[in-house]
Amino acid sequence: MVEHVQQEFDQYALNYEAVIDDYVSFSGQSQAFYTRAKARHLREILDAESRAKQLDVLDVGCGHGLIHPYLNDGGYRLTGIDVAASAIGMARKMNPHVNYDVYDGVRLPYVDASFDLLFTICVMHHVPIAQWGSFVEEARRVLRPRGKFIIFEHNKLNPLVQWVVSRVPIDRNAVLLTSWRTKKLLHDAGFRSIACRHILFFPFEAPLFQKIEKHLAWLPMGAQYYVTGTK
Repeated sequence: MVEHVQQEFDQYALNYEAVIDDYVSFSGQSQAFYTRAKARHLREILDAESRAKQLDVLDVGCGHGLIHPYLNDGGYRLTGIDVAASAIGMARKMNPHVNYDVYDGVRLPYVDASFDLLFTICVMHHVPIAQWGSFVEEARRVLRPRGKFIIFEHNKLNPLVQWVVSRVPIDRNAVLLTSWRTKKLLHDAGFRSIACRHILFFPFEAPLFQKIEKHLAWLPMGAQYYVTGTK
């Protein structure tokens, strides 16, 4: 996993957002719109989980930490980790409130049961298929009992998403997962209470469209989805 991912993301470290914007601009929105959308869903889960205590949260494959500014007022102890040292260096400058680490892409450098919640955003499709299972198992290892794991991914069943991913140079080695494949990976790793929600049906932020999307969450046609599981 490490070598080709490092090369891909180090190559685009300085202009990552511009590259993504170029390929999603047809939607009328920028990369930031899609980051904010995922942040809203993530905050719902984080806020619900943090009512009883302050959470230790890990973002695996955090890249430049673009989502972290949307989470910095939640009172979470946030850590981000990635294989691309150049991206982590930029993340540290942009988000001094977050702890960042670099790792080998195989074993997370934390002891068992270190975090209350772990999330990974559009990272699994960069992980070699043979390592999907071990990636999920490693996430479970560092979670505390009853901790949550959240996987955001592109929706393989959406033809427009397929078209965009096939054109983005950063995704040239991507292998997209269906939501049920992701759910099975969590099941096989021993997670329970597994659920899936499809998101980003519309490129609009108006509350009306957000409300409609909540009713469509079961429909596997949104641009992305997220799967949650509890240890």
